[in-house]
Amino acid sequence: MQFRALLIDAYRQLSAAKLFWVTVGISVLVVIGFGSVGFTEEGVSLGFGLTEIESEFIKAGSPWARGLYIGIFSGFLVKVWLAWIAAVLALISTCSIFPEFVHSGSIELTISKPIGRLKLFFSKYLVSLLFVILQVSIFCLGIFLCVGLRIGEWNPMIFAAVPIVATFFSYLFAVCVLVGIVTRSGITALLLTGLFWMMLWTVQTSEAVLNRFVLQQQVDIERFDEGIADTKNKFEIIQKVSDKDDRLINLENRINSFQSDKEASEEALVSLTKWHTPVAWALAISPKNAQTIGLLDRWLSDPDGFDISAIMNGDMRSIENVEVEEFDRTTNGARERETNRRMQEEYESNSLWYIVGTSLLFEGFILGLASWYFCRKDF
Repeated sequence: MQFRALLIDAYRQLSAAKLFWVTVGISVLVVIGFGSVGFTEEGVSLGFGLTEIESEFIKAGSPWARGLYIGIFSGFLVKVWLAWIAAVLALISTCSIFPEFVHSGSIELTISKPIGRLKLFFSKYLVSLLFVILQVSIFCLGIFLCVGLRIGEWNPMIFAAVPIVATFFSYLFAVCVLVGIVTRSGITALLLTGLFWMMLWTVQTSEAVLNRFVLQQQVDIERFDEGIADTKNKFEIIQKVSDKDDRLINLENRINSFQSDKEASEEALVSLTKWHTPVAWALAISPKNAQTIGLLDRWLSDPDGFDISAIMNGDMRSIENVEVEEFDRTTNGARERETNRRMQEEYESNSLWYIVGTSLLFEGFILGLASWYFCRKDF
């Protein structure tokens, strides 16, 4: 009954703000727009058949149709709509819940009832998250129906977006609650939470950029080692035939050039590692927003490579014809592809404990501070 009373109270507060229902309405429109995309024997239809784009690969029954449709959901709708726009609107909707709750004249009536403050705090916190879960559930239900009707795949993993987005939002909402209780101002809580969000984005972006540079240097060092080994092998073969062959000088110069480049890359690697290590540690102890949202893309991606990233990169034909390009470290294009492959492999190897577990530990610390202040404060 106490939890129900808190739920009804939060519902009335959100309904009065109207923004909650506006967000739900926009989510429905986004789902309708997603459902307007379909597939025919010739290609992709848009606007419920109003227009059609012919495609050799993306058409009804093709694995690329599945890759495009699922990719739009996990790669764009979740990351752009749910993880950014809807999250901002949800923060605006809920940022005033705790400040208004602890405001003089409101909190007294609640704490006068037979309920512990700690239980009251966490009940209010969970009730606030329930409305975010409701929004995402409505959205995912619409997406589930669209995917099933359009490509015939009734995939329950689509609903994994509900706990993922709710967990992502909880990282931010915990900070919003702490600031809201201390300052008793919804605007201050919203602004400082936004600042905290930008700080997380800065840490994650910096780590990704530095990690890319580190991996590039590692690939370069391997490339130079291969160049040195191949050139030495040619040098020895020619030397066995004639010690006075003019090509030996060129090969020796090439070996020295490779060695010099390798030493420069090793120095750069040491310098970059000194910067990357503390940033990586900062990321390890902070909430990992991007990687949490990225879990959905990882779980829904096609293991055979028929996904939206291949479509965006124009790699459909090579995968369709099973053309596998070997890694050639002698070209810059191959260097970039190998760096991207290693980055993707490294981030996808991060365990659920590292991504979500450490983030929840941070959230638990923030909620611990907020609940301690709530229990000790004389409202």
